[in-house]
Amino acid sequence: MFAGRLNIIAGGIVIVLGGLGGFILGFTMDPYFAKGFYAVPLGRVLLKAAHTHGMPFALYNIIIGSLLDRLALSASWKKQCSIFTMVAFIMPIGLLLRGITDGAMTFAPVVLIGALCLFISALIVVKGALASKTV
Repeated sequence: MFAGRLNIIAGGIVIVLGGLGGFILGFTMDPYFAKGFYAVPLGRVLLKAAHTHGMPFALYNIIIGSLLDRLALSASWKKQCSIFTMVAFIMPIGLLLRGITDGAMTFAPVVLIGALCLFISALIVVKGALASKTV
């Protein structure tokens, strides 16, 4: 079975959702620019951060999904890499939740867990790439 299929699907879905969120942010940003860039409220900045982190995380999922079968990893390692890569999406979700709650620190651990999952998945990719002769 194709190891990264779910990563490609999840990445595509998040690109669509992140793009819609970006359009919404863009169309509602004008009142804040009249006051100056530094007058943008923290909640709004965090919503923008959720968008700007979600899009590259989606592309990362698509890249990993496309690359995973070519890495010199066991099926177990490929599955773990796939899972860590998808779980990394909780970082932009945590930023979104922080933005919705006007910057409440309640969701800060969610952001950290997502970042750690991204880091672990990258380490697994490096392990597979170093062991591979074809990548």
